[in-house]
Amino acid sequence: MRFAALFLFTAMIAFPAISESATAADDIQHNIAWGEAAFPATGAALPPIAFVYGGRPSSELLPAWTRSVEAEVADGAMRKRTVVYHDPASGFEVRIACRIYLDTAGVDWTIFFANRGNVESLPLEHVRALATAESVGADAAVTLHQLRGSTAGATDWEPFDTPLSVGARVDFAPQNGRSSKEACPFFTCAWPGGGVVTAIGWTGRWNASVHRENDTLRIEAGLQSLRTTVRPGESIRGPRILQLRYTGEDPWRGYNAFRQTLLRHISPRIDGQPVTPPIAHLSTAFYEMDDGTEADVLSHLASTRGLGFEYFWLDAYRGRERFPTIGNYVLPVDREVDKTRFPRGLAPIGQAARDAGMKFLLWFEPERIAPGTLMATEHPDWVLMPPPDRMGYGGMLRMDLPEVRDYTTRYLDTAVKEYGIDCLRIDNAVDYGVTWSLLDEADPARAGLAEIRYVESLYQQWDELLAANPGVFIDNCASGGQRIDLETCARSIPLWRTDGTIGPLLGHDYNEAAIRNQVITAGLSRYLPYHTSGQMGATPYLFRSGFNAGASFCEDIRAADYPRELLAQGIAEGKRIRKYYAGNFYTLSPISTDPAAWCVLQYHRPAQGDGMILAFRRHAAPEGNFPCAPREIEPAAAYEVTRSPGYVPESAVRMSGADLAGLTLEIAEQPGALLLEYRRVD
Repeated sequence: MRFAALFLFTAMIAFPAISESATAADDIQHNIAWGEAAFPATGAALPPIAFVYGGRPSSELLPAWTRSVEAEVADGAMRKRTVVYHDPASGFEVRIACRIYLDTAGVDWTIFFANRGNVESLPLEHVRALATAESVGADAAVTLHQLRGSTAGATDWEPFDTPLSVGARVDFAPQNGRSSKEACPFFTCAWPGGGVVTAIGWTGRWNASVHRENDTLRIEAGLQSLRTTVRPGESIRGPRILQLRYTGEDPWRGYNAFRQTLLRHISPRIDGQPVTPPIAHLSTAFYEMDDGTEADVLSHLASTRGLGFEYFWLDAYRGRERFPTIGNYVLPVDREVDKTRFPRGLAPIGQAARDAGMKFLLWFEPERIAPGTLMATEHPDWVLMPPPDRMGYGGMLRMDLPEVRDYTTRYLDTAVKEYGIDCLRIDNAVDYGVTWSLLDEADPARAGLAEIRYVESLYQQWDELLAANPGVFIDNCASGGQRIDLETCARSIPLWRTDGTIGPLLGHDYNEAAIRNQVITAGLSRYLPYHTSGQMGATPYLFRSGFNAGASFCEDIRAADYPRELLAQGIAEGKRIRKYYAGNFYTLSPISTDPAAWCVLQYHRPAQGDGMILAFRRHAAPEGNFPCAPREIEPAAAYEVTRSPGYVPESAVRMSGADLAGLTLEIAEQPGALLLEYRRVD
């Protein structure tokens, strides 16, 4: 590949050695030093990016262009810096907006290109928003830690490792233009003495590679499909990158530092606090679905009273046409609603949820357009409809066009206000591999530009909706968890991280759904503290398997014999333990989908000296005990420990840190779960 020969920023800087006993503050300083070397306020250092312009690599071009630093802003939390490279001959410009974090570890940056000249630019291609080289040692054991992306399968978000011998190269990219379909945009490279966590922010066709060359590890990430000219006055953006370097031999050090940086600087907030997943009930989903009426929806709402649910969720099944036929989001907003089943529209449902002491979550899928729907017929010039043999689930709304973005933003904002929406659920099933390719084929001299404009518009739309509705948050769904990346995580949280639990839940195989939820939590929580997916079951094993600071609870609880008290206890427990999910995270068992295995997870809050262990003995696990070694336990300290095999905690016992650190967990039930909470007491 041509870009393989491009200049790569060499991160072989003489940082002071940091021992295994180094603190989080040491890692913060390590990242600040790296950021200052990569994006210095003065000097001529080349940045950790690469591209080809007019057939020449950036390593040849940038040294001859003028370099300046703009918009330098610093406070106690971060140092913001914009580095600009300008070609005085053509007016072509590269801007890198960088943030060096000062209170947590990490550096993030976004690359922009602009034409400040008077004529169309030369072709821009092979854009690498990330191009670094790490010194790892010729004989070092190097490992690439990854997660499987979402395919709506049993192994969604399962962790896996790849040893990287000298000469090894791993290339990976998402499928169909969805940023986390089949490939995960978060990954970690580890070697003796340290490692680097990388997150990619591009809700489209990114690609990445990790290449071991003797004592050097090259890490690259950029755009799959860009070869375009840039016209006078135009500007375009590329992916956002966040990298976090950690020291020592333990990748969990990097994972947990990344989680804290995400929570403090990236995740969306309401009233100054990171948005956490609610405990929500999905009403007619999985049951009446497209046959559900207002009365059916309200009957589900009535069944939730007194149980502690926080949000009431109405999904896809209210439209004038049966799902998955979508494309009727045209003003006035209630034209998309089936008025036979919902004669009063949806506002009364939102009001009923508020009257019941709950908030309202409503589903939309504005970007996919089926043939014959209102958007397709009333605004055909706003829709790209693929030929029948490439249609898939439908066509694509032309979000790359400003007038289309403005209209759909106005539509969604109106719906939020008229319906009383507290969580705007945005789903997506567009096959961008088809639609963006069709646009590239129509204008090959500007290949990839329509995708860039689309992604820019998506971010602008979400930003405008959140700014206009400060108490609302966005739930990011795309056939489950197929658009989870750094930029969507800056604007939303995923309440449906996979479609992979749908099949087992519909088939009443709750044990299989529980295993899939356990695996997803064990994998995705390495990077994201908050994410949920579909779950059913009130028992401690089933409820805890799906709970992750919140719950997307799908079970019909209207039957007179439903174990309501048990579910109420589970919800109350979830609210009590929610505080731990923002802490450090560890897996204390191997992670697999094996029904004969245990899954053991730990959450620890260093500042408070407390945490919890969640242990799951699966339905085919023959052994009733599991020895484990909880992390961050101080052997010389004393701890108060409380076991909860069920929802009612047992009496607390005092335990030495040495005993707690060498704990053997016991679960008699098969399947069964154990919640163990601990708190340092001296």
